[in-house]
Amino acid sequence: MGIGFKKKFPRYLKFAAVVFAILLLTLNRGFRNLVKRKFQQIKLEREISEIKRERTQIRKEIHLLENDESYRKHLIRKHLGYALPGEYEFRIRVSTK
Repeated sequence: MGIGFKKKFPRYLKFAAVVFAILLLTLNRGFRNLVKRKFQQIKLEREISEIKRERTQIRKEIHLLENDESYRKHLIRKHLGYALPGEYEFRIRVSTK
């Protein structure tokens, strides 16, 4: 068994190497597509997690807008320039000279 195995092993090794080379050349496009798809999957998973974070922030914003009157007043004052009766809004101009 020992001597016969040693004589046949190099022949099997050569055959396996040739088969491997043929498979590598013929399946290379498939492997490239597999790698490409994996990178696309990773990118899409990152986008999904970013969208989930945005969705969480939007839900918090909606909750505050629906339930917190002081928050609504803050936004109205900040974005629309409203003031309560008796309040004055001061605008300071910065010189660009």
